Amino acid sequence: MRVTVIRNKRRKRAAFYVTPEGIELRVPARLPKRLVDRALEKHDTWIRETLQNLPQQTSVLDEGLVFHGKNYPTKIDNGTTLRFDGSSFFVPRRWDENALAKHYEAWLRDRALEYVINQAPTYERLLGVKAKKIRIGHQKTRWGSCSSNGTISINVRLMLAPKEMMDYVIAHEWVHLVHFDHSASFWNTLQAIHPNTVTAKVWLKRHGHTLRLKKTD
Repeated sequence: MRVTVIRNKRRKRAAFYVTPEGIELRVPARLPKRLVDRALEKHDTWIRETLQNLPQQTSVLDEGLVFHGKNYPTKIDNGTTLRFDGSSFFVPRRWDENALAKHYEAWLRDRALEYVINQAPTYERLLGVKAKKIRIGHQKTRWGSCSSNGTISINVRLMLAPKEMMDYVIAHEWVHLVHFDHSASFWNTLQAIHPNTVTAKVWLKRHGHTLRLKKTD
């Protein structure tokens, strides 16, 4: 794990982001190298402590698989698909780590889409709006997004967190269908339909970097 400097012509100021792969320092495209180095030096202690505390990559077969904030053991069987019986995951004997990672993410994506679709009627009733499209993504730093055309995207990594975090992000993005900003009206509406907003925000800020999935093609 390391610090990656990313230059972006649309960025106006430098900022650090903790991702599952390490730390990113995102800076304006033309920011002088000396200022980048100064920022890295200034935050050296924080960088080292943060990198040290990030969870290390381990074998999912040894560590088990996570679903809705709980870790479940994996068991090898002679099947052909990843199965979950509520207490254990069953993994085909012929799969290696990469195959398991790929099918695990696909399984989580399917469960995430089902979860959002099942939650949607609640927010449609409360807010009087429907999403044009629902999609599941795998973003590094954004838990969700709402496009101007009404497409809501939810990060698959939220399926690793307790359900309350997924509920918060779904509510957050649905409110964007009414208030396409982060104005006082937005937060007041969100608080009204999701009273645990503050708790969920704090949890994601503190623990979001631990929600890790191996990137697959």
